[in-house]
Amino acid sequence: MSDGLNAHAVMDDHHLFPFLDVLVPDLRAAGLALAPDVFVLAGGRVRAGYAVGAALFADLPGPRRLIHVIGERPGTMHHAFSVYLTAADGAAWADPRAIDHHITRVISGVADTAYPPERAAREAVAMLQDMLPRPCP
Repeated sequence: MSDGLNAHAVMDDHHLFPFLDVLVPDLRAAGLALAPDVFVLAGGRVRAGYAVGAALFADLPGPRRLIHVIGERPGTMHHAFSVYLTAADGAAWADPRAIDHHITRVISGVADTAYPPERAAREAVAMLQDMLPRPCP
């Protein structure tokens, strides 16, 4: 989680906690394991999440997914945040050139006055499931 360019986006009532209240049980219901800790970055941007993922996942077996919530869109009444989703195997996380925007998906405009946080959480879980590598037939 990063406050990014807009700390209000993650601190506003009815933003981050409603998102997490749906995200966590939905991830578990989908059979996705959660990290025991949440990392909080002051002023972090998208590539900061890639660095965290590399530190955590480099060379680990199997697919590894990162959910990075970032406060964005300063200057609007919405105080929206975005959710960046990146999925790759441990070998890719070990290669700094392999993890970049081309394998990341984003849900933007998340706020109680814009795209509802609860809906964004459900969409994030669905997207993460879709990003899983498919076995070859």
